[in-house]
Amino acid sequence: MLNFLLKYRTVIIVLAVLLPRIAWFITLDGSIPRPLRDQGIYIRMAGRVASGQGLSYCSDICWLKNNSEEESTLQHALSSAPGYIFGIVPEETPTASIEPGYPLLLGFLFMLFGPITGAVFLLNCSIAILGALAIWKLVSENWGTKAALLASLTWAVYPYYVYYSAYAMTDSLHISMLPILTWLTLRSVSNYRSGFSAGIVSGLLFLIRSTVIFLLPLQMLYLFLRKRWKAGLFLFAGFVLCCIPWVVRNQVELGSPVLLPTKGSLNLWMRNSPDIIAIEGIILPEWIDDGINRRDLLEYPLMDGAVTELERSSILSERATAFIIANPVLILYLSMIRFVLFISPVGGTIDSIFSLFVGILIYLPVLVMAVIEIIHRRRDGRILFLACVFLIYLGLHSLAHGGVRYRLPVDMVLIVFTALFISRRAGWERKNT
Repeated sequence: MLNFLLKYRTVIIVLAVLLPRIAWFITLDGSIPRPLRDQGIYIRMAGRVASGQGLSYCSDICWLKNNSEEESTLQHALSSAPGYIFGIVPEETPTASIEPGYPLLLGFLFMLFGPITGAVFLLNCSIAILGALAIWKLVSENWGTKAALLASLTWAVYPYYVYYSAYAMTDSLHISMLPILTWLTLRSVSNYRSGFSAGIVSGLLFLIRSTVIFLLPLQMLYLFLRKRWKAGLFLFAGFVLCCIPWVVRNQVELGSPVLLPTKGSLNLWMRNSPDIIAIEGIILPEWIDDGINRRDLLEYPLMDGAVTELERSSILSERATAFIIANPVLILYLSMIRFVLFISPVGGTIDSIFSLFVGILIYLPVLVMAVIEIIHRRRDGRILFLACVFLIYLGLHSLAHGGVRYRLPVDMVLIVFTALFISRRAGWERKNT
């Protein structure tokens, strides 16, 4: 049976990706899931891209955000700046507030098929197939074909990944492209030209989810420690090449070579506000709340004289940084809470019976087996690289966003380690070449 699966592995992997996602799409009756979150923004922005209006916001997006239940505590502050989205981005003007990758890709499909939810499904499923095949390549090239088949099939049907495949947000692409990035990075050790491909994929993923910029130093360090200098330089060159059009566009349109999304300043400010984090279920104990300094920095600034997106983003960033510096105890406490929410089986951004079921019955056993395998293979540089990918996400989101949703891309690491654990216990490695 196993030999049959290996023989027809590509077809089986593709079917494992498609069948549960098609079933999920049918269950949803062709609609996008709820809660809406930021899906409305991405869909509307993709529509503007498809109609030739470029990466910009229209007035109805402003209304959508200012009347969102999740952002109710910010409604007054944001609506106090008419004509601006999030209080910082002027309507109907080119923006660098979010990453351009997902709206551009979705906009291209809207141009081909029209603004339909099927375009979201097609985009997410197409990238998911590439992600599952990348898991196969990653594990088969480094640890054997049987473990690779188990890892790729597990990744393909992982309930969290199937769930997010219907969302019109960056999560599904982030989840699917990270395996490609890690596979090509490890492959660069034996083939320096793969370093350039790894850089290209890293750049493309950065333009979809900017937080992956923190992986770039890790990728280069890994290759340099393996004395693959040329591969590391090729990787960096590929990343820069992908980012050049975005930076040049921002220089032309905004007057500054912006690399990171300007909305990051808003996230930095509001994610440490007690009123905002209370929406996520994080209630501060009295001794922490009483010790908060500079509460005036939690008030949305008036922005007097600040007209452009960059000026307003800069003011908010300075305000957020000053609040963080003034409240180290609060930030340490929130980081600990977010650390727990990140690795927990349920909580934070996904809080439902579905998450509880998947978390306890699937995620927790995967986590335990993965930790055992990391300890067993701790001298393997490839294992340490993958573990560091997980730790970077853990550290980053402990400082910024708590919750299961932000962990999902690096659940890929746990799935790979679990497949290696089962492979070793089953004795497949001794039978595999």
